Amino acid sequence: MSDFNKYTSKIDYSAIIEFALQNGELMHYKKREYFNRQGEVCYKMGYVVSGSFRYCCINSSGESKVVGYTFENSFVGNYPACRLEDHSNVEIQALCDCSVYVVSNKQITQFYEQNIENQRLSRSIAETLLWEVYDRMIAMYSMTPEERYIEILDRCPALLNLISLKELASYLMICPETLSRLRRKLVQK
Repeated sequence: MSDFNKYTSKIDYSAIIEFALQNGELMHYKKREYFNRQGEVCYKMGYVVSGSFRYCCINSSGESKVVGYTFENSFVGNYPACRLEDHSNVEIQALCDCSVYVVSNKQITQFYEQNIENQRLSRSIAETLLWEVYDRMIAMYSMTPEERYIEILDRCPALLNLISLKELASYLMICPETLSRLRRKLVQK
């Protein structure tokens, strides 16, 4: 599912991936186990070697809303909150059994401070994450729910093998009934 998070194709992450694999602690998360809880201070990131995670936030009504996913061969964690050692605004939960090389914020800082190339990588990561969030925000204003649905499935055709329609509806910020109507309409075309 390499195309789900667009930022993963924008820069070369090989140096930090190798760092995580060499210096991280291999941790195993069972299905439904949390990597991070909303409201807790973030102090770690990870590189997922197997499995996938769901990012949710709990709104003021107490409802859980899906805001993102990460899949195998990608990173997991709340990067801004980790780097700032701040409270997480999302919960990150394993969708299945997962294996992750976990590194602390302190280790990440030491990696970035090793040389100018790693410092540039740090800046590039922050810039691409900002771009991803901004791109998604603009899509919410400029694309219809149908267009967002088509775009995500064109980019990630196997997504519905990994997540439920209810979760996809939450991610698209529409109700499940609207998603069902969209799917019926597209089948009829």
